[in-house]
Amino acid sequence: MASFEIDRQTFKDLDLFNEDGNSIYSFFNNAKTIGGAKKLKELMETPSFDASVLNSRRDTAQYFYRKQLPLPLIKKDVDFIEYYLVLNSPPLQSNIAYATVWNTKTLFSPVPDSYIITEGIKYIHKLLQILNEFNDALTVEDGPASISDFKKTLNSFVTKKEIQKFLSVNSHKKMRYLEFSYYDSLFRKTEIMAMRDLLKLVYELDAYYAIAKAVTDHGFCFPEYDETQHANVQISGLYHPCIKNAVSNDVVINKNKNLFFLTGANMAGKSSFLKALGSAVYLAHVGFPVPAAKMRTSIFKGLITTINLSDNINNGYSHYFSEVMRVKKTAQKILEKDNLFVIFDELFRGTNVKDAYDASLATITALSKIKNNVFLISTHIVEIAAELKAIDNIAFKYFDSKIDGDKPVFDYKLTDGVSSETLGYYIFEKEDIIGLLEQASIKNGHKKRR
Repeated sequence: MASFEIDRQTFKDLDLFNEDGNSIYSFFNNAKTIGGAKKLKELMETPSFDASVLNSRRDTAQYFYRKQLPLPLIKKDVDFIEYYLVLNSPPLQSNIAYATVWNTKTLFSPVPDSYIITEGIKYIHKLLQILNEFNDALTVEDGPASISDFKKTLNSFVTKKEIQKFLSVNSHKKMRYLEFSYYDSLFRKTEIMAMRDLLKLVYELDAYYAIAKAVTDHGFCFPEYDETQHANVQISGLYHPCIKNAVSNDVVINKNKNLFFLTGANMAGKSSFLKALGSAVYLAHVGFPVPAAKMRTSIFKGLITTINLSDNINNGYSHYFSEVMRVKKTAQKILEKDNLFVIFDELFRGTNVKDAYDASLATITALSKIKNNVFLISTHIVEIAAELKAIDNIAFKYFDSKIDGDKPVFDYKLTDGVSSETLGYYIFEKEDIIGLLEQASIKNGHKKRR
């Protein structure tokens, strides 16, 4: 099956999984178990352009968000069960002779693994009680197909005669040897594969509960999918979750305006907006909730961003050559796959103004002729806009800024048009860099005269 197009640079640009904790993944990382956390990351690392996969993931998380069914998993309990099930010693034998030997041994010293076995059985009992109650609360009539699958798996296990008998046992009462040896053999031998399947289900449920919790905790929304072949992205209240008190923006991208030409002063919000949009598109393509009030999107076959590109010392690439190679790679991917969502932040910033102007104009003009993809391109070279005005499918957007007193002020709101503000030199002057250099020059001159 063809895979969703994404690369390491895009993961890095969007801070999807960085290790410092300030990542998009951190807003979902609320799983209670180790296995649940692994399943959650597995889901988030596997974007798709298969509508059935995306709808299933979204609908499953949405079901648990809507129902708020209790699932009180405890990490140490489930971890202990995992440890118990892989115990090296063979399952106990449930017979009178073995019981006599066991009881005799325990009179003089603890039998190796006896604590792990008895505690493992106790924690399984506790988990099965939780799952049994959870299974009773699951309603398949108002849920997606995945809920029916979950219930079928749970029913196939908890309704077994042996399991029902086990659930009726008083877990606070100490079991006799013949009793807990029978259950040890049941769980570590007879039903070991079923126990493995059950734990997989527990981890999947844990992962989906963590996804649903992001909606409750952070106000994310579940995306809706437009399964037509034309580009269509409509987002209300888009924001970047890693920015405290982030300003939200509305975005409309369609087949008639599939290329955004984005301008604005430094610090006006261009890069943050592009990261927020790229993150929302990515999350929608893993079936996760997105940081917005509402989102409807067509399904893309890939996401390529160029936001934090650096030079490549290992390959001997300058920053500009790295940019050129990145644009070339993107062009090859468009040719190969089509229907991509592409972001370029400050295209060709690594070269002189003349070359940047010519290369940017040529690239944007060529991209504008490709209708079945979406392109967002930010630049400081606002002069290009005049030559692009005649191209119908380019939407000109900018982030405004102004000087209030002696300070630059930004509203971080996406606006129609092209930026006319040039705050770069003002900020440079404000920091009095020339004054410092002049003082250094005078100081240096005094030293020489001595």
